[in-house]
Amino acid sequence: MKRFITIAALVFGLVVGVVIAQPTPEDVYKCFAELGVSDLQALQTAFAKGFADKRITPEVALRLCQRLKQTAAPISLREGVLQIIGRALVEELPVTMLVDKAFEGLTKGVPLDVINDDLLERKMTLGEVKTLLASKGITIGLTIRFGTITLQLSQDAVDTAITEAAGALEDYVRGGGKLDDANAIKSAVQLRLSRNPLIPQTLTSYIDQVVSAPEWAQIAQNIAKRLKK
Repeated sequence: MKRFITIAALVFGLVVGVVIAQPTPEDVYKCFAELGVSDLQALQTAFAKGFADKRITPEVALRLCQRLKQTAAPISLREGVLQIIGRALVEELPVTMLVDKAFEGLTKGVPLDVINDDLLERKMTLGEVKTLLASKGITIGLTIRFGTITLQLSQDAVDTAITEAAGALEDYVRGGGKLDDANAIKSAVQLRLSRNPLIPQTLTSYIDQVVSAPEWAQIAQNIAKRLKK
């Protein structure tokens, strides 16, 4: 019995230790300072909003900062990654795709100027998709009615829809998809939306009804123009 209590106490101690060890926003800001960013206050403000909005966690932000600290590149380029993500957070855009692409590029050894260009382009796509969906009434907290179904839109649902639609459009264009085939572009977006369980099927169906193929195609064409620069 005494042995059991000892083991239980040890396990409890480890669990408490794990909880205590979770990164805080202050840990992130300290890492920013250690990195040597030029505008610490602006980054703190942007990421504080992201933490409050739950679009990024201190754990993810700290991992990204620490990874950038290990990179032998000019501080302006390393800070650029954080600045682009920070601007997206201020604009209330979902940043999952941007963070994932930053980690992917860093892992593959892609030059930071290329990573920054990629993140900036993708941020523009996220903004265009958010604007398009908002024009159709698809915004956080609002209620949509589709047939006999009423759905109040949560942040997770809207942010995930924006992320998946933007990702589908980016993949379609970068994969060489035909820009003059609007229906194919719309199908690519709808397929991606339908495969994510975090997006209610009602919302996927509503998007299919209210967003036209030419509207999705216009964003795809904008991506193609940006990538040619």
